[in-house]
Amino acid sequence: MHSLRLVLALLLSGFGLLAAALVLSSPSANAAVGRDPAPDVYRYTDHPTRASTGRILQIYVDGDFNEGERQRIASAIKQWNHVLNGTLRLQAELLPNASPRVLAQIRRSGAWFVARVDSNHTVARLPEARQAMALTVGGSGGGIVYVIGDRFPAGELTAVMLHEFGHVLGAGHDDRGHLMASVYDRRNGHCIDRGAAAMVAAAQRIPVSRFNWCVGPGLEMSQR
Repeated sequence: MHSLRLVLALLLSGFGLLAAALVLSSPSANAAVGRDPAPDVYRYTDHPTRASTGRILQIYVDGDFNEGERQRIASAIKQWNHVLNGTLRLQAELLPNASPRVLAQIRRSGAWFVARVDSNHTVARLPEARQAMALTVGGSGGGIVYVIGDRFPAGELTAVMLHEFGHVLGAGHDDRGHLMASVYDRRNGHCIDRGAAAMVAAAQRIPVSRFNWCVGPGLEMSQR
């Protein structure tokens, strides 16, 4: 970890930039982000928070994302942190111009990198990614989320990242649910439903009762 920090510091100082935490100035997590005509009908539960475990999952964000895109990623992180309710916290930093060597060190440290690519990227041409908006590669030891930015409107980025961060946290696909369905449906990306929260809770070995989740129209099937 010390060597990772040193390399990151050298990299960022070389470009005259400091690794800055993403500004979480998005709306409150209890006002779920979506593209529904009345998004305020979706809300998160607000269960009492126990003492924080201090567990942090580091997320580095590609400097190729513009400011608006960073805010949408930050919104997804803020919502997941509300759901995780102190049991684990996603912590994001901006990382401009990451080299392959730094990316390798990020993965070895157990952290994640959110990369912005387009349809011409090697990963985007893989069979499993040909129709995908994003692809998460890695596991409990860290990895990379490839966001294929030219395949969807910028307004969909929060929903895409809510889904991908679910994978980062250990959730698989669940076509009985909403957010983690295998086929993207813009109507399912309002917020993090109980089905998604339950899969992450199981992966992290935390009782789902300690989490929060989204409630609202159409989410009843995932409240299991």
